[in-house]
Amino acid sequence: MQAIARITDVVDDLLGRLCRGIILLTMLALLGVIGANVIARYALADGGINEVGEIPELLFPWLIGAGIILGVQRGAHIAVDFYSAALGPKGKVWAICFVNAVVIASYAILFQPVMEIASITADEFTPLLKLPRSIGFYSLLFTFAGVMFSSLAISLRVIARGHEAAPEFDLEESVT
Repeated sequence: MQAIARITDVVDDLLGRLCRGIILLTMLALLGVIGANVIARYALADGGINEVGEIPELLFPWLIGAGIILGVQRGAHIAVDFYSAALGPKGKVWAICFVNAVVIASYAILFQPVMEIASITADEFTPLLKLPRSIGFYSLLFTFAGVMFSSLAISLRVIARGHEAAPEFDLEESVT
């Protein structure tokens, strides 16, 4: 079990790096195109670049999805800590695995309908850039797969190393 946990740790780390890269690239692209459009509004007689409006529509879901996956990896997605004092170490492991199993099952249920919607919208294109509207739905599929894998990785880590291996969300990072 330790070997499986180590392998999932490596893949989970790579997934985290990919998500941080997606966040960096989408933020830079969004800032670049929106900033260029602000400048173009004052510089061009047309009042801006029309195509710019479609880019955030396509990129923003990827930004949010990558952030959700990173939230899961940090333990900020869903937490049930009312049981902490009541359960022993083995009970905590079971509770953590149960919560992650519910998350995995929930996202797995949503996967198929979103895949069908993505295939339907693949034939629809944005009016100006002529890009498939399915791009946003593929970001959902990426998010679902990433959340399911990260939840599985947490469960395997906890089974192999104990409840202490579960990510602890730092309340200092919370916006509430």
